[in-house]
Amino acid sequence: MHSDERRTTALVEAARAGDAQARDALVRAYLPLVHNIVGRALDGHADTDDIVQETMVRALDGLTGLRDPARFRSWLVAIAMNGIRRRWREHQQAPVPGLDRAMELADPAGDFTEVTILRLGLSGQRRDVARATRWLDEDDRELLALWWLEAAGELTRAELVEGLDGISPQHAAVRIQRMKERLETGRTVVRALDAVPRCPGLAETVTAWDGRPSPLWRKRVARHLRGCTACTARVTGRSGLTPVEGLLVGLGLVPPLALVFTDGPTPEPVAFETVSRWTPLRRAGVAGAAAVVVLGAVALLVPQEPRARPAPAAPVAAPPAPSPRTTTPPAPAVTTTTPAPTTPPPTPRRTTRPAPTAEERVTGLVNRLRASAGCAPLRIDPRLTEAARGYARDMAARGYYGHASPEGEAADSRITAAGYDWSAWAENLDRGANDPAIVVDDWTDGAGHERNMLDCRYRDTGVASAPGPDGTVWVQKLAAPAP
Repeated sequence: MHSDERRTTALVEAARAGDAQARDALVRAYLPLVHNIVGRALDGHADTDDIVQETMVRALDGLTGLRDPARFRSWLVAIAMNGIRRRWREHQQAPVPGLDRAMELADPAGDFTEVTILRLGLSGQRRDVARATRWLDEDDRELLALWWLEAAGELTRAELVEGLDGISPQHAAVRIQRMKERLETGRTVVRALDAVPRCPGLAETVTAWDGRPSPLWRKRVARHLRGCTACTARVTGRSGLTPVEGLLVGLGLVPPLALVFTDGPTPEPVAFETVSRWTPLRRAGVAGAAAVVVLGAVALLVPQEPRARPAPAAPVAAPPAPSPRTTTPPAPAVTTTTPAPTTPPPTPRRTTRPAPTAEERVTGLVNRLRASAGCAPLRIDPRLTEAARGYARDMAARGYYGHASPEGEAADSRITAAGYDWSAWAENLDRGANDPAIVVDDWTDGAGHERNMLDCRYRDTGVASAPGPDGTVWVQKLAAPAP
């Protein structure tokens, strides 16, 4: 499946011995692979350039520590995936950029999907598959970056597994199957939305949709498709949908563009195929570092629908061991005789229990899911409810939607301000649905929202909703009390 392993081994050995031409050859051979992995995992975000460069620099500088030169390819994939994960962690912890940093943001129209379609000339069902990747969960992107290349014949399953941070091949197979199911759903969503004229029922379903693909709207459109025979017939057609693997087999890598840095005048971008030399740099005392800037199309990586962002849990103190006590035998019970009443007791009046609110129904549905997962039910805490209510109303009144307010305040500040002393917390958001069952279904996404609901650490909750211009805004707070 992969050509010239012997040549790669020879190049690695020569590069470790200081052969500059061998280092050039390694870069030319593997830069496209790294560019495709990072570009697809980050959907072409501007940070793609930095991570590709960092990956190649780390690989070239670390050649002396590579025990088996034959494993250079899988080792390089692992370095790239570690860079992607570091970037995700930094993105989650970084403050929301304001208008003063708007010029630094990437063009949202320049995503890696469009680059794939244009540079590989995709059409028909292959084009639909590429567009369907936009509808995947953010957690699927790391896996998609590797599986896409496996299906195209550029990676082996062993290399894919090694890039997934030490999970077993069996676990990898399960994750791939789930991701493929969501990708297939994304294909049907793409074809249904492309249909002209659009199904009236589907048009009504997506009235509040802002046009940006997201897991939330994938689920809502798929829910309509399952009950609409007309849409199903349009989507599958007479011959049905070709399996995804069959569409990707033999598909080439998306060719990157590169810049070569020299000591001369400002470099011009050239097609990667025309780069004939790799200029080593000496930086911070490290010899042989290489500089590459990949000019793939870029897209702003912000959650198109808000993703749950649980904070790291603070360590929970273990309860102190009970101190030994001296017990005394209980005193004998005293039996007394109560005379029978001369008049019958009054019949208690029956009180009608009020129907649960929509927010209480959300918590009830979540507790059913937690029971299936072996977690204790959540308790409704008035402080968390008040924090959720205040934030839902603020988003609806000021017309924003996300886990941070325009002033940068996050959920932990809101929970603390409500008077709840927490050791761990999480927040889920939803917008547009009125039915609590649909809200919980939106959060049951196999990703961050669902992990929050089924995290057994959390014991208390508060849910609130508020009508807004783009539909009802829902806020769910989850927290564990401080020890």
